[in-house]
Amino acid sequence: MRRFIVIYIIALLFTAPAMAQQIMEGTGEVTNLSSTRKGNKVEMTMDIDISNLEIGADETVILTPTIEKGDKSLELPSVEVMGRRQYLYHKRNDDITATEDPFYAERKAKRAERKAGQKQSVAYSTEIEFQEWMRGATVKIKESSCGCNPELVALGESPVGRFLHEIYNPNYIWSFIEPEPEPIKVRDESLTAYINFKVDRYEILEKYKNNEGELAAMINSIEKVDDDTDLTITSITIEGWASPEATQQHNQRLSENRAKSLADYVSAHTGIERSHIEAIGRGEDWAGLKAEVDKTPGLLDRDKVYAIIAREDLTLDQKDQKFKDLTPPTIYQRLLNEMYPRLRRNDYRIVYNVRNFNLEEARALVDSNPRKLSLSELYKVAGSYEKGSKEYNHVMEVAANTYPTVVAAAVNAAAVKMAAKDYNGALAILAKSDQNDARIISAKGNAYVAKGESQAALEAWTKAAEMGNADAKHNLVELNKHIESL
Repeated sequence: MRRFIVIYIIALLFTAPAMAQQIMEGTGEVTNLSSTRKGNKVEMTMDIDISNLEIGADETVILTPTIEKGDKSLELPSVEVMGRRQYLYHKRNDDITATEDPFYAERKAKRAERKAGQKQSVAYSTEIEFQEWMRGATVKIKESSCGCNPELVALGESPVGRFLHEIYNPNYIWSFIEPEPEPIKVRDESLTAYINFKVDRYEILEKYKNNEGELAAMINSIEKVDDDTDLTITSITIEGWASPEATQQHNQRLSENRAKSLADYVSAHTGIERSHIEAIGRGEDWAGLKAEVDKTPGLLDRDKVYAIIAREDLTLDQKDQKFKDLTPPTIYQRLLNEMYPRLRRNDYRIVYNVRNFNLEEARALVDSNPRKLSLSELYKVAGSYEKGSKEYNHVMEVAANTYPTVVAAAVNAAAVKMAAKDYNGALAILAKSDQNDARIISAKGNAYVAKGESQAALEAWTKAAEMGNADAKHNLVELNKHIESL
């Protein structure tokens, strides 16, 4: 026969159970379970609601709190609840325990009479010696019963909580990302010039339509780079585009000749060697045409125009003919007069190198022209200030704004926002960079968990961990430990 230590620490009070754990097949409840360590002692308290226990007049129900973990267990002083006659009998005879076992003789027992129809709760408290194995153990209530026959009958057991339950405090990490080295700082400017040509011609006519202003702006943008002693132009690329009227072959050749003419003009008016200027003919700009249609919601039968643009079974010449066949003819006239002219343009790209700067020079450029600085140079400036200072944070934010798509800049600037508890600001910075980069995804997990959005953090870190990110793997383990401890 298995014996249960029976010591009674009982007080009757009225209480409403909170976060109750049911025992005795749902007829009793345990609330407010708490265990507090004080040196080498642990005090455990709980409230045991016995209002709904069904107990015979000659029966005693014994509730024994037990701590269990693995193969170790410890039974704590029990609660003994008696039926009416059993309670009066033991009170009258001043018996020591519910059983006559001498093992209990030294333990003075208090007993509670179960009073039908009344709200009753037992305030339980005991103190025990702490042992390391107890940390995080399960607290159970073992139920047994005896009547006129003192033999104990086991009724079952119910887990009611955790002992010395400490919420795990996770240690999340956020690694600073060193930027990729940039031995040669290569930058570029991409612009567009709308140069007008006479029909089927490619000569540059400065006084024709708005060419004077367009040419002046183009030359000025190139000279601005060329005149800057910090910059060295390495190449200029000019791309010529045509509209769909006439044949595809004709338009391809026309766009090439117009690009070459513009390249010759730029070389003659800037001093840039012609060999450093590449001229490319792109032919008809159908992507540009779709963009123009997008901006013209009032175009009649716009869906038909879209359908023709999208057809893959037609040549470009056949598509243009389909436009001409549309009725009424005003549809094609709008394309020809309003949209086609915007397709006849020249895109140009100026590629140049930027010299390196010392710390003082770099500091002066942070606000005036940060694009001249590499990310490493910006970080050197930031590092010259105290970490977390206003100046440090400003430079880190400038770095992120200057290089929004560079992962290192986004992650490191977001960390600054996180330190200031600006979690939404951190997410806004990260949103501008590569959303498929594991470092960005992992950093977003940090921002989510700081906001209290554990599920979003779990999903982000799981995805980043699957991509091999070390921070995410660590943080995922920490988050799961925390969740398990709740």
